[in-house]
Amino acid sequence: MQRHFFATPNDLLPVLEQAEKKLSLAYSLTGLFEFPHVTIIEAGAQLPSLNLPAEGSSANNPTYLITLSGHIIDVRQVPQSAGGIRYAVDQLTNPDSVTFAHGGLFSPDTLISGRVATVSDTPVAKSIQSAFSNAIGKLFTRINAFYVGPGASEMLGRGCRLTHAVQSPPEYDLRLTRGKPRNK
Repeated sequence: MQRHFFATPNDLLPVLEQAEKKLSLAYSLTGLFEFPHVTIIEAGAQLPSLNLPAEGSSANNPTYLITLSGHIIDVRQVPQSAGGIRYAVDQLTNPDSVTFAHGGLFSPDTLISGRVATVSDTPVAKSIQSAFSNAIGKLFTRINAFYVGPGASEMLGRGCRLTHAVQSPPEYDLRLTRGKPRNK
């Protein structure tokens, strides 16, 4: 289950707020780390990367593991081929979670896509995914396979790039096909 979107940081604040009204949530940065320490962020509006410039590709931007508040994050050891161990925070051993990559502004005229998704079918993962998908569906406009926030929609209308990666050819960007976007 996944939902792809284009959103400015201001577009995401009401989405985060609506999801957090339904469920008490916590956010943890995913990845491979030198130490097994996990930093828990108790509100989506406090994500440290939310208002920072986005990297040029959706794959290179921070991804957060979203769990119910109070859930203990399982950190798994990953032996490295060059020796040593790294510590992974991901969905592999945290099935009651979803991942959230917010994307964002790469430059004033380029917006990188985001995604909320889960590979898990546990009831908890489904409820978190549903809270985000419903909020995005209510607050954003659907254009093709993407949900587009109000600020992102305004950028699209001005001819800005809405893309997965700045190095991709512009013909792969999200475009308006017939005038203004319609609500689903």
